[in-house]
Amino acid sequence: MNYVRSKIAWLSVVFCFVTQSLAANDEFPTLTWLSIDWQPAWIDEGPLKGAGYAQTVERMVQERLPGYTHDRREITNVRIYSVLQTRDACFAASPYQGADLQTNKRDGVIWSAPSYIYFLHGLIAKPEAVERIYKYGANGYVDFEALMQDESIIGAFQPGRSYSRWLNPLFEDAEKTKTMFKWSGDTQLTQSMFKLMEAGRIDYFVDYVIMLKYHEESTGTPSGYVYMPIEEHKGFLGLGAIACSDTPLGRQAIQDINAVLKTIRQSDEVREANRRWLMPREQEAEYWHKWETELLPLEK
Repeated sequence: MNYVRSKIAWLSVVFCFVTQSLAANDEFPTLTWLSIDWQPAWIDEGPLKGAGYAQTVERMVQERLPGYTHDRREITNVRIYSVLQTRDACFAASPYQGADLQTNKRDGVIWSAPSYIYFLHGLIAKPEAVERIYKYGANGYVDFEALMQDESIIGAFQPGRSYSRWLNPLFEDAEKTKTMFKWSGDTQLTQSMFKLMEAGRIDYFVDYVIMLKYHEESTGTPSGYVYMPIEEHKGFLGLGAIACSDTPLGRQAIQDINAVLKTIRQSDEVREANRRWLMPREQEAEYWHKWETELLPLEK
C-alpha cells in the first residue's frame, strides 16, 4: 500500500511538472521559420546535413532566443513572401531590406541586419557551350540580355523566383524569354538544374556560383561545368538577411534577432559557413574586406 501511495505521489509530481512546462510553453509566442528545398542554404540530407549557410544562422539565432517557440515549415520557393505576409513567420535567406524583390513581395515584410554576403547571379554552363556564350562576352563578363536573344543557345530560369533588381525585369518580359526553358519545380532546386544540363535540354542556367560549389562538394568531385559572370551584375555584391512578417510579433522578433546577430556574425561558425558556400575562389581578401566594412557596421 505504501508503494502504491508513493507511486501515485510520484506520478502527481510528474504530472504537475509537465502541466507547468506546457503552460509555460504556451506563454511563449510561436515563431514559424520557413525553409525551402534549396541547397546549400538548407541541407537536410547526407554528410553535409545541417551545414547550410542560412540553416546555420537560423539555428544559432533560435538557440539564443529561448523566449519563443520555434517551429519549422518547409514551403515552395514561390510562396515565401505570400506566407510572410499572412502569418507570423521568418525566413533566413532573404535579400537585405528586400533590395532584389519585386515591390509586391516587400509589402508586409521587415528585415534584420545583414547576416551574410553573396555574389550575385551569373551563368552555370556546360563546357561545350562556353565558347558560344562568350561570343556575347568581354573582359570576362557576358552580356546576358544579348545572349538571351540567341535562339541557338538554350538557357533556363525559374519563373516567379526573385533574382535581382537587374534580372527580374528581363525574366518578366515574355518576348525576351520566349526561347528559354522555364523550370517550375518545388523540390531539389539545385540538383534539378544540373540534371537538365546532363540530359542535354539546356546549355546553361542562371544562378549563384554557390550552386556550383555545392554541386561539386556534394558529389565529391570537381565538375566540368563553368561559372560565367554577367555584365548586368558587374561590381555588385548582395547582402542577405532574415525577413519576418511586419506584425507586432515580427517586429519584436527582428529586434531580438538583431541583438543576437551582433554577436554571432563575429563567430567562427558563421564565418566558416559563409567561407564554405558564399565566398568565390581566389577572392577571399575582397570578401572579408566587404564583410568588415559593409556587413558588420549595419546593426539593423
